[in-house]
Amino acid sequence: MTPEPYLHQTVHTLGGVPLLLSSHVAVLDRASRALFGRPFRCEAEHLADRITALLHREQVPDDLSAFVRLELTPDGTLRVLYAGLSLYRGYDLRTVHPTAESLVYDLPFGEYATSASEALGALARVQAVRRGAQSVVRCSTEGMIRTADDAPIYAVAGHRILTPPAAPSVAHEVAAAGIEEAGLTLTVEPLPREWLSRFDELFYVDHRGITSFARCDGTPYMSLTAERIARCAQQLTERFRKM
Repeated sequence: MTPEPYLHQTVHTLGGVPLLLSSHVAVLDRASRALFGRPFRCEAEHLADRITALLHREQVPDDLSAFVRLELTPDGTLRVLYAGLSLYRGYDLRTVHPTAESLVYDLPFGEYATSASEALGALARVQAVRRGAQSVVRCSTEGMIRTADDAPIYAVAGHRILTPPAAPSVAHEVAAAGIEEAGLTLTVEPLPREWLSRFDELFYVDHRGITSFARCDGTPYMSLTAERIARCAQQLTERFRKM
């Protein structure tokens, strides 16, 4: 039986409140129009009620962050699934600092979070593990840096923070807000794969928070700027709860 394709988003919740839910709905709507040819119409307040009820059934503590996965099928069915507790409260710098391997592959049907792109990412991580790494920095067949573990990637070079062009995402929204709050400037520009050895830091942002790489392709990195941005993202959590 062929598995049904779907779009997906993972929502960070804190104290039973989903963060940036309207942004997640907007991302799903954009992807649904592009790939399924139909809009995704959903009232954020109604979806928030579904998420709150799910967290209550799962007995999630009010003082902790948790994750809820949204899966949207081609016929417009939305699945709302519990995806576990966080080790942190709000967005934070994760204590794990993985090593990464850069791999070249492109996604089918564009840069959307789909079941197909997720499966490709999982297969790529298997290849990275075979090479002694834990994570993947994905590069296009043209040799340009795209993502890290399927999430927006950021590089620190001196006083500059760089990220490659990408479709709008909630993770990028979190990162951009944290960078601005830290008084830093984010530059969006193409990043060639050969630049990986030039960066001072390399990190990515997803629903869990900020993950800073220890190494990529053997190049060691620091995490000072990532720590600073994570502190600012934490401070913005209450603002995110109202968006």
